[in-house]
Amino acid sequence: MRAATYLRQSVDHAEGIDRQIERTRALIAARSWQLVGEYADNDTSASKARGEGTGWARMLRDIEAGRVEAVVAVDLDRLLRSTRDLNALIERGAKVVTVDGEIDLSTADGEFRATMLAGIARFEVRRKSERQVRANEARARAGRVVRGRRPFGYEADGLTVRPEEAEAVRAGYAALLDGSTLASIAAAWNEAGLRTGQDGPWRHDNVRHVLLNPRYRGAVRRHGEIVHEQAEWPALVDADTFRAAEAILTDPARRTGAPSVKRLLSGIAECGVCGSLIHAGGGARRGVANYRCKGALGHFARRAEPVEAHVVDVVTSFLANAKGADGQLILPAILAGAEGDELATEAEKVRGRIERLRAAFLADDDADEAEYAATSRGLRDRLADIEQRIVERMRAAELTDLLGNPDARAVWDALTLERQRRVLRALPLRIVVHAPGRGVRTFDPSTVEVTAR
Repeated sequence: MRAATYLRQSVDHAEGIDRQIERTRALIAARSWQLVGEYADNDTSASKARGEGTGWARMLRDIEAGRVEAVVAVDLDRLLRSTRDLNALIERGAKVVTVDGEIDLSTADGEFRATMLAGIARFEVRRKSERQVRANEARARAGRVVRGRRPFGYEADGLTVRPEEAEAVRAGYAALLDGSTLASIAAAWNEAGLRTGQDGPWRHDNVRHVLLNPRYRGAVRRHGEIVHEQAEWPALVDADTFRAAEAILTDPARRTGAPSVKRLLSGIAECGVCGSLIHAGGGARRGVANYRCKGALGHFARRAEPVEAHVVDVVTSFLANAKGADGQLILPAILAGAEGDELATEAEKVRGRIERLRAAFLADDDADEAEYAATSRGLRDRLADIEQRIVERMRAAELTDLLGNPDARAVWDALTLERQRRVLRALPLRIVVHAPGRGVRTFDPSTVEVTAR
């Protein structure tokens, strides 16, 4: 008899593969059968499908090809846990023998007994799964770690912070609030040699999944609902940072897949003829960058370098000397710390009102749905406005290392183009580019206005 052993160890089973090999080989030797193969699935839960590439799948193919006549396992639970598995063996005419006894699948009695045993095994799998689900729900609602894949930024226990990844997460939130794209954050994480939990590269979509995960502000989400606000693991960012990022990523007006910008003033400066934003392109000479009006090509065409050089001179001078008559820095009002604290407090109050309104509506069978919808919409609009102001305040923080700094020009020159553009957007300045005039070949600074908003 050409026999093969099937060995499976799930993550919670005490008997390892080596012990199963010893017992099944002893049975084959006692029956004087020929051992023609051994098929193992290690760390394979009974509730998981055994698809292509598993020992189970290879064994079925060899049975079908006639290379294996009998399958030997320690017990039926190690071999099959569902009637689907049983049917696969019956259809292939395999003989099944376990250390606990033989099952003859060629007879009606043997098939019936095996079916009953498979049904009981399936029941045990389902019952265990339901217990695990209930246990996970209880752990989540208590703010405790739920077993699963290692979260990015933490060790496998879900509690211990992994410093390099945690710093990348914080940098990702900061970059998003500063106006960076998800693709650029993914590129930075890939360049740093970081990998996803499945050991794959970072893309804009899985970066978005990370930044929208409330775990990083120390909250527990279960089935889309926040079930605990103070988890047992340390938060990586504060609640305001997370909610500001959430407001950006869930904004319906957010553009996705926008092309990367190559010039400093594209989409920022205005056309002096019609007020439309300007963009780079449309130059007649190869290798010479130009700016044109997005509204109409005929309004002007300006060489980019002198325009940008003038704007940078004015902006860095403004940054270095941004002081009022009292000698204090002229900061955008939104940077004031007191307002930031007030915004956070007000946001929490509005969220509390929304939750209380929802609870009252669900508890009252006679509640007016239209009235609830109108009130709820008003509160949510108010919350969205507060969160937008928090976002703007965090973006304005981009200026803190430049305002009043006598070396503002040196700091500026060391910034990336993306960061320079974020600074321009955060400043209360308006940049207007005018047509140079017919036949003019020298740069006139008066044709590029940089004025306070």
